[in-house]
Amino acid sequence: MMELASKVTDIVRQAGIKMRQVCNMQIHTKEGHANFVTDMDVSIQNELMEKLQDVVPGASFIAEEKDNGEPAGLTWLIDPIDGTQNFINGYQHSAISVALVAEGKGCLGVVYDPYLQEMFWAVRGGGAFVNDRPIKVSERPLETGLVILGTSPYRRDLAKKTFSAAQTIFQSCGDIRRSGSAALDLCYLAAGRCEGFFEMVLSPWDYAAASVLIQEAGGMIDAIAPDAWGYGKPIGIVAGNQKAFQALKTIVEDTHGKF
Repeated sequence: MMELASKVTDIVRQAGIKMRQVCNMQIHTKEGHANFVTDMDVSIQNELMEKLQDVVPGASFIAEEKDNGEPAGLTWLIDPIDGTQNFINGYQHSAISVALVAEGKGCLGVVYDPYLQEMFWAVRGGGAFVNDRPIKVSERPLETGLVILGTSPYRRDLAKKTFSAAQTIFQSCGDIRRSGSAALDLCYLAAGRCEGFFEMVLSPWDYAAASVLIQEAGGMIDAIAPDAWGYGKPIGIVAGNQKAFQALKTIVEDTHGKF
């Protein structure tokens, strides 16, 4: 599996070079408010699918810019640009996210920030890393920790739930942040740079790769009830280190149930 991880990180790094060098792009809208796709999304996705098909012949693909079914057997989950709005605006905080799932379990996760050239990766049972440095979640409690939230901008109907939870969490933690890339947010949690994360709805390709990193780094990640954990459909996500997770999950789920 480590050899496979090396091949995948090389492929993703090459795609990141293209992403970092972009000058002009065409922007299209998708279903939902503030939901955009650029020609670069499509180009990177096609490049990744072509190369990954050679790495694991016969594996299926679930990717943001294609029609998808349920994951079955060996499945790649790809987000060619996580943080498309950031990318469009030149706000250099976006990532390429690739996960390999086997029978519903994440076994490999790669998330690459081409701007900072940070390669987050993990294999099940093999630990989590940024570039070649092992990473672990922090041991700070929620009370003194940072919590990052996602606002699901293409689901404005969830705004009351999101910001009500954020207000309660803000009163219970050190501070809150909002970055615009769920994949990087979750990797920052795995690396000990924050203590918690939540978003009321994410697609599987948003969290699949980073979920492997969090688990291998000693953290916890789960669906927001009443959603059930899995990689087959969009769900709410809450994650944290061992000291912050349960308190954060309770706040988010209590708020979720009120609306």
